Amino acid sequence: MLKQQLEAAVGKPIQEICDNNFHDANSNHCAHFVSHMTDLTFDFNCKSFHGGNNPGANIRVHEIFAQCPKVGTIQEAPSDRPFLLFVIQKSSVNIAQKRMENIPQKHIGVVVDDLVYHYSNSQDKVVKWTIPKFEETFQRVYDGDQGLFYGLIPGSDLLLDIDVTGTSIQDTKAFQLEKRSNQWFATLADDNSAEFYVGNEINRPSSKFFGIFQKVSLYSGPRFKATDYENAIDHWAYLLEISGHCESKNHFNVINTYDRAKFTFGFSQMAAHTPNDNLILLFRRLTEHPEFEKYFPELKLINGTLHRVDENGSVTNLETVMNTGPNRARQLQLFMNFLNPLRKNIDEQEVLHAARLIHWSNNDKQMRDMQVAVTNEILQRKMSKVYHKRYDLDGESDIICAVIADIHHQGRASVKRVKIALNSGDRLNALIDINPNFTTRSKDLRDVIKKLQDAGKIGNKVYSAAINEFT
Repeated sequence: MLKQQLEAAVGKPIQEICDNNFHDANSNHCAHFVSHMTDLTFDFNCKSFHGGNNPGANIRVHEIFAQCPKVGTIQEAPSDRPFLLFVIQKSSVNIAQKRMENIPQKHIGVVVDDLVYHYSNSQDKVVKWTIPKFEETFQRVYDGDQGLFYGLIPGSDLLLDIDVTGTSIQDTKAFQLEKRSNQWFATLADDNSAEFYVGNEINRPSSKFFGIFQKVSLYSGPRFKATDYENAIDHWAYLLEISGHCESKNHFNVINTYDRAKFTFGFSQMAAHTPNDNLILLFRRLTEHPEFEKYFPELKLINGTLHRVDENGSVTNLETVMNTGPNRARQLQLFMNFLNPLRKNIDEQEVLHAARLIHWSNNDKQMRDMQVAVTNEILQRKMSKVYHKRYDLDGESDIICAVIADIHHQGRASVKRVKIALNSGDRLNALIDINPNFTTRSKDLRDVIKKLQDAGKIGNKVYSAAINEFT
């Protein structure tokens, strides 16, 4: 696939490679070309630099080098896979730190089958050279002693070789995956266990929905109940039950891979895209579980952050924050890409990860307890550090606090709109109906609030900002 793309690009100028507006013939397009070929969209890219409506491609050589999961001299380059080839003055590179100085004289290409595909700025087109020609040319035209360095393509170590029969990985929780019509099912291999439902495919370009989800009518498995956790986390359990009901009918195993977050999981639907929040916090906690390495043998916590570690010793920090979302939002793009590599294609890797989490949550109470603990910690932190500071919630009813937390958890209204609702004559209904595009959410909120209120579980306590508790 990559070689076909590169061959098709040979001889083309940058305006036939880039669908955005960065086509200046006087600019250096070597990194720009490589990034379009290998889907490197992070940090400073052509879209953010010169505008356009299509995904941006990185335009800085040294930034690409820093993101490579593994780097070294050309003599250490792998022979069994494509890699990036950098040429720069030897004294300007620190391999151990994966750091390259941002000096003008540096260049980059992609090596496939011992041929270097790169952008010739002097010829203003894509060319294909041998590695010796690449080295000789830049040794001659650049100042100083040049070195050739390789880098594994950023993100390449996030792709797993999935064997749907469940026999490819030893000493792990291996799963058989099967697609029937538009539904995916899984079975834990070598365990005589029952097949379980993973999700339905959805491919809806008009909504930009591509991935898998579970139909509400097919929800199954253990559910979060506030009464099961009231002794452990006190009244916060009922606030969790309110949002959990709206997100997943409080099923611990619900997944969704179709929207911009690329992967959400759990009864509170923790999303993968947010740095230091939501799903990444759960994964950090799950590394403490004795079964973690069996379910996710590719992952390891290193110095407090989650990394992908492959069989070749390549290490990628999945918590690297990148400006890659809408309006260059700060996102955990590598974590998202590990869980769900292809945004617009439904691939076996996202199905496998979904199956792992579903099976784990279905069969392990300790794992479910970790879900609850992390979700509760997030809610308590946001109530004291964010929501109270925005809305002065001291003395406010637990119901109002629960609805505000739910609004911001889903992201369906701005702070300004919440403040307007709080100043209205009928505050609760104004908050519940804050966004007319979410009528189902409004109904779910009313239903669960009424149920818990009728049971005497909510409506009798207020928030105390001093102790961050409900009294």
